[in-house]
Amino acid sequence: MNLQYLADHRGNVTGVFIPIQEWEQIRTQLRLPDESKTEHRQELIEAFEEMKEIKAGKRPKPALNNFLDELRTL
Repeated sequence: MNLQYLADHRGNVTGVFIPIQEWEQIRTQLRLPDESKTEHRQELIEAFEEMKEIKAGKRPKPALNNFLDELRTL
């Protein structure tokens, strides 16, 4: 298995990168559902709809600080 370890600025290991082909094999062997595609697709659709509303003036533009705070909670 070709793993790559991810580390923070202090050198502490914070995660592992598994090549997608190997992950698909593991997911199949463990019979895990591939929910990521559906979940991410729906999130993108919602984000594009929100942008359309902002451009049309139906929704206020978010302040940069609010936007960055929202990203930090993800």
